[in-house]
Amino acid sequence: MKETLLPIYGGLIAAFAFFISSCTPEVENVFGETASHRVAQQQSDYYAILESQPQGWVLDFYPSDRIEGGVVYTACFKDGKVTMACEQDINNTDISKRFTKGTEITSAYQIISETGVLLTFDTYNPLFHYWSQPFKGHAKGYESDYEFTFISASPDSVVLRGKRYGNMLRMYPLQQAATDYLKKVADMRSVLVPITRKRATVDGTTYPVTMAYSLFSYETGNTPCSVPFVHTPEGIRFYEPVTLGGVSVSQLAFDADSQELRSADGRFVLPKPTTIEQSFVAPQTQWLFSYKASSGTPSDMCDELLSIVTACADVINNGSWGEKVRELYLGANMESFASDRHRWVLGWHTRLSGAIDFYVGYAVDMNVVDAGRQLVSIQMVEPANLFSNYGYWQPFVDFVGQNSPYLLVFDNDEAPKTVTLTSERDATKWFKLKKK
Repeated sequence: MKETLLPIYGGLIAAFAFFISSCTPEVENVFGETASHRVAQQQSDYYAILESQPQGWVLDFYPSDRIEGGVVYTACFKDGKVTMACEQDINNTDISKRFTKGTEITSAYQIISETGVLLTFDTYNPLFHYWSQPFKGHAKGYESDYEFTFISASPDSVVLRGKRYGNMLRMYPLQQAATDYLKKVADMRSVLVPITRKRATVDGTTYPVTMAYSLFSYETGNTPCSVPFVHTPEGIRFYEPVTLGGVSVSQLAFDADSQELRSADGRFVLPKPTTIEQSFVAPQTQWLFSYKASSGTPSDMCDELLSIVTACADVINNGSWGEKVRELYLGANMESFASDRHRWVLGWHTRLSGAIDFYVGYAVDMNVVDAGRQLVSIQMVEPANLFSNYGYWQPFVDFVGQNSPYLLVFDNDEAPKTVTLTSERDATKWFKLKKK
């Protein structure tokens, strides 16, 4: 029995070996070129795409956690070099140099293979690496990338993702000189940034929003959303689509005549700002309380608030450190963004002997409750810079927060220099501010 089966098994083994050998060329044909060859071809294609644009590319770059919004760069790639410029001034303290907007600096770049195909800005460019280099007190700097994985690439657009922090970097071909493009972007920024917009109309329905600096905030249902954006010569372009009232938009165009930002189909509009939006809650504006303990200047505020502020200020002014209160204010944070990322605060500026300044604050959110009545809410959010060292100022914070909302009366609706805030609930609670 065993002898009979052996020739059969031998024949089957021989046939199987022939089958395997005959299939081998077909397997190679199915897979074609090797993985390394395909990656090398991708690298070559990406180099060709990046260097194909004679004017270069626009880069929508989003540093850090995107709370600062986007920053526009231009980049022209040629022979392994990249010439970059930025829409904003870059004060690079790491090398003690300040670069004005539009300054061009050339460095090297590569397209390499790691877990994917990466674009790396691999030699130091003080304009771009500013966002990823460490600085005093921040070992990771602004926690931004200088190496990016390719998501897609064509002559019309390039999409990449930061290798470490994951922010998207989108590139669009330039149709004009980089200097001209950046000037138009800077001009648009100078028009839009000084004004906070607090309303959007979608198909005629008004929604509360906040557009400040380069961040657009709104709610869907009860969920808060914040989408950063960059400025363009035409208006703004969002990091990702914004959906409000069932309408999604990726960019809005600015109309200089109407002062509106509008979608292409006109369904999504950010209307012309009111006086409150232009002046009171403007991103870079501080409104000062008239109280000045050191000069004895009469204070424009109700007696209750005056008593609170005097008691708080006396703790500082009568202390043994020589520290004095210089200003009390409401509005844009006087502290640098690197030290305190809260945009609006109820704050105070003190100075030690020796001209050492401290900017202390409590973060606030200001919203228009009723534009017609000029009714504004001032909501206390959380302690801001150094507040934990000045906790005895809490009664000041409580008074302003607990008596909100306030009716505003400006001295001039076109260009106000002072404003009186009176509690809607109790007219005996009031204070007057003047624009710094």
